[in-house]
Amino acid sequence: MNILWINKIKDTESWRTTQIELTKSLRKRGHNVVLIMEKNIGEKKAKNYDNVTYIPTIPHTFLSGFIFGLITAFYFPLIVRKRNTDLIMIDGTSIWLPFVIPLKLLRIPIILDIRTLPINQKSLISFDLPLYLSKYIMNGLTTITPELEDILVKKYGIRNKKIGIWPSGVSMENFIKSNTNNDIAQKLDSKKFVIIHHGSHGCDRGIENLIESIAELDSSLRKKTKLLLVGVPENNIEKYSELCKKIGVTEQVEILPFVEYKKIPAYIKSSDVGIIPLAPDKEFWKVSVPLKTLEYFGSGKPIIATSIPFHQRLFKKGKCGILIDSDSPKALSDAITYMYENKDKLDEMGLTGKEIVKSYYTWDRIACDIENFFKNFMVNT
Repeated sequence: MNILWINKIKDTESWRTTQIELTKSLRKRGHNVVLIMEKNIGEKKAKNYDNVTYIPTIPHTFLSGFIFGLITAFYFPLIVRKRNTDLIMIDGTSIWLPFVIPLKLLRIPIILDIRTLPINQKSLISFDLPLYLSKYIMNGLTTITPELEDILVKKYGIRNKKIGIWPSGVSMENFIKSNTNNDIAQKLDSKKFVIIHHGSHGCDRGIENLIESIAELDSSLRKKTKLLLVGVPENNIEKYSELCKKIGVTEQVEILPFVEYKKIPAYIKSSDVGIIPLAPDKEFWKVSVPLKTLEYFGSGKPIIATSIPFHQRLFKKGKCGILIDSDSPKALSDAITYMYENKDKLDEMGLTGKEIVKSYYTWDRIACDIENFFKNFMVNT
């Protein structure tokens, strides 16, 4: 199957891992996937991502989107014809659908992919418009969780479209082949009980509460604990550092800036527990599948996780850590204490998580599921 997958997304954005890895897995299954991403003019493309076609734009919030949209409207139809495209998938959170109308004229099935909800009211209009238009432009839709599917159907009336669900996944080979990096392990101090959080740090991800939870620990445990925050954006480093100083946990919290994705497995393997402190009462997180959750499992590490629906489904499959109902500093502190006091069970919990990922959430498994959806979609379209 020849698939054109259009995303206005850059190499610097953490969530491009999903597009990169799924594209690789679909190609391994014999599909020809043209993955489109954005790159500022003069900007170097990321290494090891040769399976990506980059569209040059300029570093401007509005104009970059406008330029990308024009290219979608006038250039991509030529690509579609040249490559005998069978199916077009559009990232519905980054591409304005009015620019997609010329693609619709080619009479090739178009699928809208929605993987998140708007973070705030400001972004709501740009999100709502594509969803309302999708009823008239799109042939089908894919999304990330049953919870988000339910919202899309009820709020936007997308009832007569074929809908597929595919969550995040993990390339197990990235974690199986990666051994603990000795330099990282020595730096972290093997005598410490290391809690790791890596990835994005915006969008109300509970990082401040996580830092404050270290101050809530019993003084003796606090001295034995290290919280490792990996991949913190420059604009947040100072904010987190000031909070650490204010509550007196500077020695217990290590803040690292952006780290190459290929190094992440070594940091996870050098830690004891992964943590995902997302606010369980926020709709934005109730519909999500945190990639880091699966990456912790891929490294055989247990997790401390807040009780969003996806985490609830994981814990029904096995005891893979501890699930908490609140992202408050006290709840997080109690969870860290529990994990420390049950250190003898961490390996078993981590192995359970690893087996869950291997059975349900590898990118190869996800690629198989979405391939089946595509085949059924094409037959019935």
